[in-house]
Amino acid sequence: MEKFIKCIRGKVFRIFLAVVFFPGVSLKAQTYKLGFAPLSEDVNYLLQPAMNKVGSEAHTGMQPYLWKSVAKCGSVDSLLDRPVKDSKFARSLVGRKLYKEHLLQVAQEDYFLYLDPVFEFSGGKDQEYDRTIYANTRGVQVGGFIGERFSFNASFYENQAQFANYLDSNINITRVVPGQGRVKQDGEVYDYAFATGTIQFELNKHFTFQFGNDKNFVGDGYRSLLLSDNAFNYPFFKIVTDVWKIQYTNLFTVMQDLSNDNPSDDEPFLKKYASMHFLDFNIGKHASIGIFEGVVWYADSLGARGFDVSYMNPFIFFRPVEFSIGSPDNVLLGINAKVKLNSKNQLYGQLMLDEFLLDEVRAGNGWWGNKQGVQLGAKSFDVLGVKNLQLQGEINYVRPYTYQHRTTQGNYGHYRAALAHPLGANFTEIIAIARYKIDNFEFRLKASYAEVGYDTSGLNYGQNIYKSYDTRVSEYNNETGQGLNTKITWVQATANYLLNRKTRMSLFADVSLRYTSNSKSDVSTLIVQGGIRTRLFNRYYDF
Repeated sequence: MEKFIKCIRGKVFRIFLAVVFFPGVSLKAQTYKLGFAPLSEDVNYLLQPAMNKVGSEAHTGMQPYLWKSVAKCGSVDSLLDRPVKDSKFARSLVGRKLYKEHLLQVAQEDYFLYLDPVFEFSGGKDQEYDRTIYANTRGVQVGGFIGERFSFNASFYENQAQFANYLDSNINITRVVPGQGRVKQDGEVYDYAFATGTIQFELNKHFTFQFGNDKNFVGDGYRSLLLSDNAFNYPFFKIVTDVWKIQYTNLFTVMQDLSNDNPSDDEPFLKKYASMHFLDFNIGKHASIGIFEGVVWYADSLGARGFDVSYMNPFIFFRPVEFSIGSPDNVLLGINAKVKLNSKNQLYGQLMLDEFLLDEVRAGNGWWGNKQGVQLGAKSFDVLGVKNLQLQGEINYVRPYTYQHRTTQGNYGHYRAALAHPLGANFTEIIAIARYKIDNFEFRLKASYAEVGYDTSGLNYGQNIYKSYDTRVSEYNNETGQGLNTKITWVQATANYLLNRKTRMSLFADVSLRYTSNSKSDVSTLIVQGGIRTRLFNRYYDF
């Protein structure tokens, strides 16, 4: 036994040496040949100029992007590259790990494995409330591919944080950090953890299967009115079919309703299910249009109805099926469209229908059941010939009671958050974003203005998607912004110094100004913070 233990220790030690000091052959683009890119605004900023060129066959309406789809637009390494000044330190082991490589990696022709720490250590202040804010995040991510068809990735984050006052107020109500899970509270400090993990199998060049626990996004905008990564991670099974000019995505998910969340008991949360499909079609060299349909349903009162096999058929429209089985399920329809004016400029938009009666729309009487959303936007790359300067403008409009259902188990939400827009419904929003990269520096200026009609006096005016539409205030004369009409102005300037492209490890500093105004109060909040972090997923605190 002693000899066996020594042998095992010796092998483990040799593997460790090989991983750290002898990373194997250079894989270049092979590192990105399988699986999906991170669902990250920072990564998309680098990929989208090439993916949106006139004539590009890449489908951008469903995120995260397939690496093999990105690779059709050019060398992925070149798109993600960052300049590293050649020096003795940059060529050293520490320099390579800091700037170019994963912390631990094994790279051969037919497999690639990596491990990295993920973290955020930041601090700052909410000036209005003289409140210290900070984030202490530690975690790990692993991933890689084995052979020609199988890839995987997983991550785990443990967090302690203290937030700005407006976020703290929101978390105290929902008991959930936006997009990052439930909390345990110790005074003003929140403790929370979350994990992601997916496996991918590419049957051939046409079919990709993904199973795991993570997020998805439908659209070309900063926001999505169809499906966004605003809510917490959820289990899903996804089939992506790529053939000719068509990309067809089927998504089968398990969501959770926290209406029975009670910190004092261990009762499992209520489950609900969602099945969605998105058909994206490239029209010529300049345009694409996608059709989205999704259905949300839940177990019956006896728990006898689970995942309904009626919704597993990938080639059906859900509304006829829902009608045929006599169900009370919630179906949404949508269109996502994009037009490339040229390789540097594009227009995009979405139309979302939760309910729709043409006669009621024509009547213009503000019928509560006219539940629709509209998005219009534009992007420009290398503006005025300035390389890596990107501008984006977007308008989002969602009518009252959209995404609501009779019960929270049927609404278009998960983990006490909206599956679409962070503001829920009953709002109009305008967003402008400017991004610029030079060498290792990245700068972003984001401004938004929204008018939201919040509920007041215990009445349901249609903003909170977790209220039943049976409690609506009026059958007719409903208009966007009704209720406690609140104006929200948000301006944020961020500067990043990128250290490692593999993990998006960066030094950062940002300044945010949030101003809200309604008939009850006017609040202006200035938030200043900075630190070091890895950033491989999106967080939406701008609401």
